[in-house]
This record gives sequence, structure tokens and C-alpha cells, in this order.
Amino acid sequence: MANTSKTKQPRDKRNLKYGSLSVIVTVVFVVLVIVLNIIATSLSSVYGWYTDMTASGFYSLSDPFVEQMDELLNPEGGDPVYLNIVLMCEEDYFKTYGYFAPTVYHSLKELAATFDNVNIVAYNTTVHPELAEKYKTTALDTPALDDIVFELCDENGNALIGTPAKKFTARSFFVSDAESGTLIGYKAEEKLLSAVALLTGKVEKPTAYYLQGHGEPTLAEAPEWQEVLELAGFNVREINLSVEDFENKNSADNIIVINCPKYDLHSASDLSEVKKLRTFLGTNYGNMIVVEDASVPTLPALEGLLSEWGLGFASSVSDDKHSVSGSGAGKLFADYNKTYIKTSENVQPMATQILSKIFGDATTNLPNTIFTTPKEVTVADKSSVVSGINASESTFALLNTYDSAVTKAQDGSLKTGSVTMLAVSRIIWEVNNDEISYVVALGSGDFLSTEYEKSCANRDIMFALLNLMWDNTVSFNNIDYKEFDDTALTDVSTTAANTWTITCVAVVPLIIAGLGAFVYVRRRHS
Repeated sequence: MANTSKTKQPRDKRNLKYGSLSVIVTVVFVVLVIVLNIIATSLSSVYGWYTDMTASGFYSLSDPFVEQMDELLNPEGGDPVYLNIVLMCEEDYFKTYGYFAPTVYHSLKELAATFDNVNIVAYNTTVHPELAEKYKTTALDTPALDDIVFELCDENGNALIGTPAKKFTARSFFVSDAESGTLIGYKAEEKLLSAVALLTGKVEKPTAYYLQGHGEPTLAEAPEWQEVLELAGFNVREINLSVEDFENKNSADNIIVINCPKYDLHSASDLSEVKKLRTFLGTNYGNMIVVEDASVPTLPALEGLLSEWGLGFASSVSDDKHSVSGSGAGKLFADYNKTYIKTSENVQPMATQILSKIFGDATTNLPNTIFTTPKEVTVADKSSVVSGINASESTFALLNTYDSAVTKAQDGSLKTGSVTMLAVSRIIWEVNNDEISYVVALGSGDFLSTEYEKSCANRDIMFALLNLMWDNTVSFNNIDYKEFDDTALTDVSTTAANTWTITCVAVVPLIIAGLGAFVYVRRRHS
């Protein structure tokens, strides 16, 4: 027996040696898998590592985008352009904030990783609201936590003094269906190129034409219009259509502003102003803002043109109960309940969409909108809009008075009740890639007065309307929005994602560990 025992000792040692080695190798392997998973997860969150499995390359920057951005940031024969992308909150908060910001953040990080002259700057404007002050467009304009600001800077990241910044909402990086408002795609590349091109002056801005020749105030006499239009991103110039024509005819983002004319449009000849305006709107897909107040007489030619868009003007309006001065026709307040507040029976989707951009979800303590020397705006249903075939029409009131308003008809009779003070008509030109034209009728000649700049929503509302007409986005070759990809893993639930994480991080290593233990036991008892 002793001899037999001695002959088994070497094999026992060999079994123990190889069995122990198997255990050690298995344990080391399992530990390495876990550690590598932790490291990879941490680094991917910091550096944005990912695999884009979408058919449209939804999460990747395309080659045409990179090439055109490189031309803007590193112009041949010129100095490099340095860009700050400014966030209104810290990066860790922004990348998880709301529905839109996480996707936008991914694109911003990839842009900064691709170009050395692009920096991401994150402010905590909740703690330091003063840091957002210089990015305000109006006194009431408070940058939201998911807003993104683009500004030129020097090579050290210091913002250049005297150069404007471009501020966009995270929502504006996405494309919606014009009719339903449903999200249909992502246009980050177009938005990023637009921001840099506009900041560097590399693209032509649309033009806001300011009509002259009918007793309107000049731009020098109405500087508030030039200021607001330029802040909205337009080139502004006066035009007299009786002796000249529109330039840049192919831009669908151009606007004509007709501000309180005293005399009517010329409509007698083939080259009449009415015909030019009709072509500007219906052929070149431009936009128009018409302003009248109680001082403006009835203008049949202009009224006829507006009627083709379902809009018009009527009588002067007064309201002793809801007036700044309490003296009647002076300065009336708007009643948001008529078109915006969600408890109202008269809520209109387009009006809510526009005003929500200004007021958010708030329904109380809203800043006033004031109409000076007000004149009623009439709104017909969309059947009155002359658009031709292959077009979708809509008209809606945006701002109404309180029910206590009094209108005076031409025969001198008085009528009490809410009337419209600002209305919008819209045509979606389906025949031309769903271009959209807007016509706005406003019954207040002093709507943009600096008197209302600090505490009223007047300018904010005008900016929202101008943003409908042009959202500071321009077209670039081979750059289009990326449609939402049905094959993307967008419907994976949190539970399913957690299950896959546990499977990859824990279950697979445990299976390997079990196999290692099985090998060890078999070797131990062989």
C-alpha cells in the first residue's frame, strides 16, 4: 500500500498543478472581462464611443458635412475660424436633459472631436444666470437649459467682442411634418453648418423688404423694425415697388413688410404692385407682414390682396376694462385665453405652438401683449385662401382682445365682444417640396415700440413669427435631414436593455467561471 501511495503522489501534484492553473486562468479571465466592461463603459460615456447601426447614419457626421464644415472653419488661404459651442447647463446635465438635448449633445461632441478649433463651453446658468444675459434677444428672452449658442472666439476660447452669437433650441435640430407637427427627422448637420456659415458671413441671408411709396414711415422713422428684423437674421432694405422689383427672387425665406401705409397699392397695370406682391408670395414662396392701425384708411387694393389669404382689417377697437390707460382706444391687452391657454374651448393648435415657444407651459402671470391705436383683423376660414392646386391652407387668430372690447362699424354702430388683433395665414406649397409661405395681419402700428420692450411680450411674439418664416437655416449641397430609421434600436425598453447588460457583464463571465470549475473538478478527480 505504501508503494502504491508513493506512485500516485506525482500525478496528484500534476492534477493539482493543472487544476489550480485552470482556476487561476478562469478567475483572471472573468476579472479582466468585468474590468474591461467597466473601463469601456466609462470611456464610451466620456468620448462618445458608439457603433451607428442605422441605415441613414443618423448618429454619424457624413463625409459631405465634414468637408463643408472644414471649408468654413479652415478656409484655404485664410486664418482658421475658432468656434465656441455654449451650453446653458453643465455637460452631464445637458446630455440627459429632456427629449432633444441628448441626441444634439452627441452631434456636438462628435463635431468638437473632429475639429480642433471647436470647443464646448458649459455654463451653470441656474446658479449663475448672469452668464446667459449676453445671449438674450429681448428682455423676456431667457435662454433655456437645452438651448445651444454658437459664437466666434479666439484660439484660446475667448469670445470675440462685437460679433453676434447664434442661439438655437435643441428642438430646432429636428424636422417636423408641416401639417401634423410630428417629428420626422434630424437636421443637425444642416443646423451646424448654418450656424457657422452665418457667423462667418459665408452665405447670403434672406432679405426683409420694407415697403415705401405709400406714406409709410421710413426705416429711419421706424428703427424698431430694422432692429428686430436684423436680430432675426435678415438683411433689411427699403423697396418702392412702383419703380423697382424684388431681388433674390429664388429665396423662399424673403419677407415684405407693409407698415401702416396711408395710400393704397398701385394695381392698374401689368407691372402693378399688387401683381408683384402676388408673384412674390405665390410664385417665389415669400412671406408678408401687413400692419395697420386705427389711423390707416380703408385701402381696397391691399385689402383685396389680403383677402386672397383669408385676412383683412375692419374697425377700430376700444376697451375701457382692459386698457393700459383705461381711456378706451389707447392701448389694449391681449387675452391669451382665446387662443392659447389649454383650458379654453377656443385653443388653436398653431397658436398654441407659437406661443408655447415664448411662454412654455405657463398659463398664469404671463407678460402682457399690448396693441396701440388698435384695429380689428378679420379672419376667414381656409376655404377663402387662394392657393391653387397641390397646396394646403390654414388661417388662424394668434391674439385676441378680451370680451369687453368694443368695435365701431362704419355706420357708427357699436359691437361688444372679443375680436382678433393678430392673425396668420399659411400655405404649404406641396408642389415645391413643401415650401411654406406665411402672411401676417397685425392691427397695431406701434407693436414693436421700445416702450414695451422691457416688460411685454410684443417683440417675443414678432420674433416667433419671423422664426416661422426663416429659422436661420440655409441649404447646403448634399446635406439633408436624416429621417428617423425604423430599423434603429429605438424601441428597446429599459428592462430589455438592463437584461442585455446583465447577460453580457455577469451571466457570460459566470458561465465561463462555471466551465472553469467543471474542468478543475474533472481534473482533480481524474
